[in-house]
Amino acid sequence: MVPLARPAEAPGFARRADASTKPVDPPSNVVEDESQQRSARSSSERAASFRVMYDEQVDFVWRNLRRLGVSERDVDDRTQEVFVIAYRRFEQFEDRGHGPRAWLFQIVLRVASDARRHRRRHPEDPDGGEAELRGWTEPEQQEELVRREDVSLLDEALSSIHVSRRAVLVLHEIEEMTAPEIGKILSIPLNTVYSRLRVARGELEGALVRLAFDRTGSVDRAPRPSGLRLRGGG
Repeated sequence: MVPLARPAEAPGFARRADASTKPVDPPSNVVEDESQQRSARSSSERAASFRVMYDEQVDFVWRNLRRLGVSERDVDDRTQEVFVIAYRRFEQFEDRGHGPRAWLFQIVLRVASDARRHRRRHPEDPDGGEAELRGWTEPEQQEELVRREDVSLLDEALSSIHVSRRAVLVLHEIEEMTAPEIGKILSIPLNTVYSRLRVARGELEGALVRLAFDRTGSVDRAPRPSGLRLRGGG
């Protein structure tokens, strides 16, 4: 039987000279290779985790950008902007029991605010091209056009509500979050959530009636706030 090597003679260790002798450090190129491998694994795992988050949350980001005032023509680009920012800051993400939505919504608020400022500086067709569309729409497409007009009306009504109250409204009505959840996401007291939600609902109802009357001369065409649950304006 081959005798086992003594600890002092084991591969990777210097022959024991005294009790204080330490293992020989591995060559620097080995350390660098291991460090690069760990970094590559970390980057790969980070990219995979981010991809999972993107796939699960892209609809959440898209619809909240729309309801916070981002136009239909810009929403895809702004959605990508949210996730570009999120990827750059992904290492800072810390799940505090609400998943990534609370974190992403903070980015959504800032991107939507930037989009609204850009739109004020560069105004576009206020009806999103609906007037032009009516000129050539085939009869069988009228139902879809009516649906888009209803969503457009909801968007315009929402845009009349201050963003602090609108954020509470869309989180509750679109995302079906509870008041305590909204309070934690927006870092506001529970009573403030209830107050903003109550005021925002009244503002939305009033805006829908007013806008429907302005467009059609009748309040019967006002869409119900339940239309907020539609994914968006397209």
